[in-house]
Amino acid sequence: MNPVSQFVAIALALTFLVVAVLLWTMLRKPKPGRVEVTDEDSARIYREELQELQDAVQSGAMAPADFERARQDLSIRVVQDIPQAAESTASASTGTNQRAVVSAVVMALVFPLLGSFVYLTLGDPMAVVEPSLTARAEQDSAPDFAAMAEKLKAKLKTNPNDAQSWVLLGRAHRNQNQYDEAIEAYNRAVALDTDDRLAIERAEVIAAKNGGQFAGEPWDVIRKILAKNPQHANALLLAGSAAFSEGQFKQALAYWSTLRSQLADGSQEAVAVDNALRAAAEKAGVELGAQAKKPDPLANAASSISGRVTISDSIKAQANPTDVVFIYAHAEQGSPMPLAIMRTTVQALPLDFNLDDSMAMRPDAKLSGQSHVTVKARISKYGQAMPQPGDLIGTLQHVAVGAKQVKLTISEVVK
Repeated sequence: MNPVSQFVAIALALTFLVVAVLLWTMLRKPKPGRVEVTDEDSARIYREELQELQDAVQSGAMAPADFERARQDLSIRVVQDIPQAAESTASASTGTNQRAVVSAVVMALVFPLLGSFVYLTLGDPMAVVEPSLTARAEQDSAPDFAAMAEKLKAKLKTNPNDAQSWVLLGRAHRNQNQYDEAIEAYNRAVALDTDDRLAIERAEVIAAKNGGQFAGEPWDVIRKILAKNPQHANALLLAGSAAFSEGQFKQALAYWSTLRSQLADGSQEAVAVDNALRAAAEKAGVELGAQAKKPDPLANAASSISGRVTISDSIKAQANPTDVVFIYAHAEQGSPMPLAIMRTTVQALPLDFNLDDSMAMRPDAKLSGQSHVTVKARISKYGQAMPQPGDLIGTLQHVAVGAKQVKLTISEVVK
């Protein structure tokens, strides 16, 4: 039975119940010793109160459902207030019984019809359906993290060395606010995979368990990773969040500003970090400087490389839309540190890129200081700056600084 049918059935049942009570009250045999009295004042008061109720419904001051209950209460009170007793004469008794029967018939017919008319006119019969449909739609669209966790547990029983499944299990528990179970799953994942990104995720869960407090192990993990790689994007993001939560707004600005220099303008990540920077600047009471304007590639063609990055159809299925993409150039000899780097995601590919000195990681190591470089584009599952087995990569060697319309295709798997 659908919600509308259920509502109608319940409403009819309640209506018949109320009418039955009223009929029983009006048709029951009068008690001896009481004399029926016709009371015009009581009838007038009843009419006035009923009119007030109807006016309240029309003006919107009273809901139709409240009107129906108030009208029924008023009817019962009137019936009970009018004395009913045996008449002193047979004719009087007969007249009273006839009036009771007539009144009962009127109430049995008029009240249900009147109530239905008022509800259909002022109410919304579909209102009973819409909440149930909305709730069902929300339930259907929400991920079932509990079921997901059970499936992952079953999978891990047969393959306990699957680090990625432990990570997914940790995320499923985290989404259910089951932090102890999430940390345990992340412990297993970190033991199998030393990727710093997993350590950052685990630190974030520990902080969430502690009510958003990063003191202790979360901060230790962040500082340890940044000591190894000051440009680690996830560590910088979490460090800014930790500093912000502790009221260290200028420190948060420093972390997030370093992160922002790695992001491509207009990307979702860049927009989110820009919003965070504005919030931190406002809290710190400082004016946020405008992002440094990147050199015009036409005016500075000798110190930039521009082109287009695509991904080969042969390996496209191995990448997820949210996987991180690094596009960078490094010297052909010497340090492999990028001279210019930008960060985006797979869903932005194919992408037109431009590498220039504004993207340098160090002021003493810039693209303009080289004549030829190696240009790479790499898809990283965990957003790790250093190449990892399983990453997808494309490489162009001996690219002249100042080159335009460079075509770079991601087509290989890092071994």
